Order: sequence, then structure tokens, then C-alpha cells
Amino acid sequence: MIENVLPFTVIGGYLGAGKTSLINNLLTDSTIGRLAIVVNDFGEVNIDESLILSHDGDTISLTNGCICCSLIDGFAETLTQIRARSDQIDRVVVEVSGVGEPRKIAQWGHTPGYFLDGVVVLVDASTVIERSGDPYVGETICSQIAAADLVLLSHCDLLEDDEIHIVEQWLKSLSSAMILRSPISASMLFGLEEVGVERNISPIDHVSVTLEFPKPVDLASIEVWEKSRPSGVVRVKGFLSVNERSEENTEVQMCGPNLTMTASQSDQLRKVLVVVATPRTPKASIIKWLNLLNLAN
Repeated sequence: MIENVLPFTVIGGYLGAGKTSLINNLLTDSTIGRLAIVVNDFGEVNIDESLILSHDGDTISLTNGCICCSLIDGFAETLTQIRARSDQIDRVVVEVSGVGEPRKIAQWGHTPGYFLDGVVVLVDASTVIERSGDPYVGETICSQIAAADLVLLSHCDLLEDDEIHIVEQWLKSLSSAMILRSPISASMLFGLEEVGVERNISPIDHVSVTLEFPKPVDLASIEVWEKSRPSGVVRVKGFLSVNERSEENTEVQMCGPNLTMTASQSDQLRKVLVVVATPRTPKASIIKWLNLLNLAN
């Protein structure tokens, strides 16, 4: 039996950036699957009472199959408890405290039974530049942004488009992370498209492209391909056969600019990658980029 390895996503951001609102939205999104949300304080999340199935002190079970776990016993104990229910859970999301360091928490994503799916940092577009200069909290805010794979801008409705653009350009000076404006689809946040399954996706939400790779690829060609990522590409996942790797299948995960490749624990036989990109990203540019791997062989 193949162990169910759970994707582990970290959500960080300074106080008031919108983490709790995002968590509440995730808990009611039927497209995501069964979540295990790890939080510091149940009270801050304010879960809809109609969703609560049971509450045993450290864990709240919801009617949609999700669970919400507190960190009373620490990360090691909490993740052990979640792993024991891995057959009932599809992914794990950890909310970092407003002054916490997302990259430190992300290290727990390398715990056996998990893989690090990405670090998402929420940023209040209306205050972040001003707060970054605060002698007390500025360093924390900038450190959180630098740790991100994806930066999600909140409160964009308070600004004009040119003001948001200024914030985006400022963020690019701090981080190579993908910068997105909220709200975004769950597929862009988690890369939910099934590997090897073509679907008719509304371009309003995101763009999705799937491509087969019948021949093995070289690590050198993967390095060139990684550096050529089109600006609209948010996530990539799938399986490749890599010449320099002994295992038959290599699992590929890309979150923003962050690429990871691990020995596959899946029984997936097809060598295929699926790309999720921002709306209006030309499919032709994504296909051309993916074909850099095919053309190298």
C-alpha cells in the first residue's frame, strides 16, 4: 500500500493582512477537498457553527470532512496526529501567527508523511509599504515577504490600479515570489488540477495546460526550463522520467519560482506536467515553455 503523502502549505502574513478570512473561505470551499487546518487559536478563526460536527478540545471536526487543529502540543505531536488520519485528509494548511516566520514553519513540511507545497504570504496592499518602514515591525514584514513562494495582495479594493502596481513593483524588489491579487481561485493557490486530466477551465479563474513527456529529460534541460518560466505561471505539478535519476518516476512541484523534484511515491505511470497560470496568460506561451523539455531530447 502506498502511503498518502500530504501536501503541506504555509500561510503567513502580518496582523490584519487577511489570513483568517482566507482560512474561513478555504474551510467552506468544496473544490479543495478535505483540509487539516493548523492554527494557534480556534477563537481567531471563528468557524461557522453550522459546519462543526464535533469538538474534542484540540481538534474541531467539520461536516465537510475538514478538521481544524490547535498547536497546544506543538508541531511534532500535531503533525503525528494528522498523519494518523492521512487517509481522511487531502492536504494540510498551517496558519502562521502575524509576527511568525513562515520559512521556519515551512521546514515542518519536510516531516515524513508530508511534502512542502509552498509558502503563501498575505500582504495588505493598502499599508505594507508604510509599515515596512516601521522600526518595530518593518523587519518582520519584509522577512515574511522574502520567505514567500506566492505573495497574495489583500485589500486591493481600497486602492486604484496604479497604486497597486506601485506596491507590486516594490514587492518585486524584496522577493522573487509570484505576486497575485486576491481573490484567486483555489486551483491557483494549491494547483488542484488532476495530473494528466484535460478540463475545460474558465479563463476567468485561471489557465490550465497539460502536456505529455514520452521521453526522459536531462537535469540540464530542466535547469534551463526552470529559469525560462513565463511570468503568468503560478504552479506546475506532475511526473517526469529524468536521465540522471535512478527512480522510474520523478515528481515535479513548482510553486511560483520554487521548484522541487522528489522520488515519486505515486503509482502514476504517465509522464505529464500540468501548469496553472493567471487569467489571460497565453496558452501558446505555456506550451512553448513546456516544449523546452521535449525539444531538448
